[in-house]
Amino acid sequence: MIRSSRNVHLLSSSLKSLAAFTRSQSTPAAATSHRSIFNATAADPLRPTIASFARRCYTSGTASSAAGAAAASRDRRSRRILAYLTAVVFAMVGCTYAAVPLYRRFCQATGYGGTVQRRESVEEKIARHARDGTTTSRELVVQFNADVADGMPWKFTPTQREVRVKPGESALAFYTAENRSSAPITGVSTYNVTPMKAAIYFNKIQCFCFEEQRLLPGEQIDMPVFFYIDPEFETDPKMDGINNIMLSYTFFKVGEE
Repeated sequence: MIRSSRNVHLLSSSLKSLAAFTRSQSTPAAATSHRSIFNATAADPLRPTIASFARRCYTSGTASSAAGAAAASRDRRSRRILAYLTAVVFAMVGCTYAAVPLYRRFCQATGYGGTVQRRESVEEKIARHARDGTTTSRELVVQFNADVADGMPWKFTPTQREVRVKPGESALAFYTAENRSSAPITGVSTYNVTPMKAAIYFNKIQCFCFEEQRLLPGEQIDMPVFFYIDPEFETDPKMDGINNIMLSYTFFKVGEE
């Protein structure tokens, strides 16, 4: 009982002390004291300096991070550009080395640039025909025509009007030229084959075209034309229905110096 009474007394004393402290803090003097402490703290000259320093540190750190990110982005972009340029250089070098054989193959396949295509020559085809004989019954009529240009005093005629030949066969024909003037005349001839699409299969082995021929007054000469019809004429569908070919020559006078 004595101990319980003592505890009650201590609790009562504590409550009284707390109430007295609360009343003392509520007085005007206490409020003035608190404001003085706050004002003193606010008037501390070190506080703005510390805040400014903190802001600068934060700003500097942010700027450093942004600069680092930008630098990393530039590095990545530079590496991509370098890789692209390297690939372009290697591609150009590869194309340079490949261009020559590719161009050579293109020319051989198409004959572009004057390259001779590796095909069976006329001589080889004639030899093969002599060995194997004619393999087709189709017969072509080759007709001959002769003309002279204005002012050319020659008589120029084919010695035969036509010959019959099969694809794969060769034939020989002649033209005759006579100078009917009283002075030496030099002439040169051109030729053409019609229809034009058949001309690729008409091969002249021996011909007087594009060669100057000089005839004295009254002189007459015979000029041979040895030609060959390519056997591929028979298998080309574009040649279907073409059974007549005309070979024409025209003589022109060559001016005397």
